[in-house]
Amino acid sequence: MDLEKLKPLEKRLQIISAIEQGSAFGGEVWQNGQSGREQMQIHLINIKHDKMIVKIFGLMEINPDRPIFIHLRYRSMIFRLNPHEYVALGDKLVCCFPKSAMAIEKRKGDRYVLPVNCGISLSLKKAERTLRQTILDLEVRIVDVSEYGFGIIISGANKDFLSLFDHFWIKSIDHRPLNHFIFGKVTYIAPKGYYLKRGDVRVGLALESPLSRDTLDYLKKKSQLVLTA
Repeated sequence: MDLEKLKPLEKRLQIISAIEQGSAFGGEVWQNGQSGREQMQIHLINIKHDKMIVKIFGLMEINPDRPIFIHLRYRSMIFRLNPHEYVALGDKLVCCFPKSAMAIEKRKGDRYVLPVNCGISLSLKKAERTLRQTILDLEVRIVDVSEYGFGIIISGANKDFLSLFDHFWIKSIDHRPLNHFIFGKVTYIAPKGYYLKRGDVRVGLALESPLSRDTLDYLKKKSQLVLTA
């Protein structure tokens, strides 16, 4: 996580809005103890009135006298909760909303979420790290798109194809070859999520140049939901 890119969110409505928008994208919760850091993956967050219920994978032994830390993949949001601000119940944490948090700035423009089973894909070529390295292209499913980025799903059989901060070229979108390949970088890899099949990973791609207007308009028409950040 690049902490230098995080900016403070101090207004309550900003914090709640960011948590709501990132509730389905998972993250991590951890607590520091005498034996080191214990970390668990977040499965889902539900908002209930003035509380949030954080569901994790498996059981986590929480020391109720110590603070916990929560990191959401959405906007790399991170915040701390003191002992009186949460209660651990099995695989759930019932939490107050934090009084302060840090997150990266909102992305440029809206994000358009595509139907899970629409089958729209893009063709990726990972940038070679050495002259001797030859890497085949990979076809991956698109789950959301913005002017400067994609959310994709890579199947379990190919989950190691990309690593965090790898660079790549996009060669085609929905089997339509691009006139000019688009260069970009991997910004996150999420191995958990309620819509992922076992072994699949969700990957965030940031583009160095914007999608063409025609391409973005084509994908927007296929979308079923618009997120504002």
